[in-house]
Amino acid sequence: MNTARIVILLLGVASAGSAFAREPGKVDGVTGEQLLAEKLAGEETREAVTHLYTFAPGSVLPWHIHPDAHEVAYVLEGDFTFEIEGKGKHQLKTGKSFYLAPNLVHRGMNEGTVPVKLFVVRIKPVAKPLVTEVPAPASTAPKP
Repeated sequence: MNTARIVILLLGVASAGSAFAREPGKVDGVTGEQLLAEKLAGEETREAVTHLYTFAPGSVLPWHIHPDAHEVAYVLEGDFTFEIEGKGKHQLKTGKSFYLAPNLVHRGMNEGTVPVKLFVVRIKPVAKPLVTEVPAPASTAPKP
């Protein structure tokens, strides 16, 4: 299988109340390389997708979900911070991993001074997008 080089589009969130699927693209500070996308044996409607992401210091993903997808991530280098709606921020150091259940509103960021490398495995429906951006939760939205 030929390894495809991708980066995720990280433009601002959609206007209030709307959501849209993120398209492959470029944003300052975050790059991603898809390593695998393969249907699960015996479950032709689901696939395993793996990525290697690099987050530059100060980079922040917009709030998003992974529609009906399970996510497991492992921090290869650096200190990675993720934030889940209603649960606050969690920092993970090199060698730590985490699991996100389907449809949790969350975002990831690098609040450190060195790049973060993150290996991610997602089990997702073939027919659904990998990521859908959502408006920032009310509890974390910037005050006007």
